[in-house]
Amino acid sequence: MSYNEVESSSKGDDQLKHRIMAYAIAHPGIKLSDIEKGVGASRTEVAEAIQELIHQGMLRKDEETREYYPIL
Repeated sequence: MSYNEVESSSKGDDQLKHRIMAYAIAHPGIKLSDIEKGVGASRTEVAEAIQELIHQGMLRKDEETREYYPIL
């Protein structure tokens, strides 16, 4: 993979994370499948981005309900 491909992928990841956060803010308590539909990305892409957002302290998951909430 070239530097340009990595750079482009990184920008795409950031855009996806921004879309997920905007969607979670507009729809707190949302399920993974609804986020996928809302942002138009695959389950794998969304799940990876969500894990990064959780790690960054921007999103949290309720383990009982499996719903996601933004941390504002």
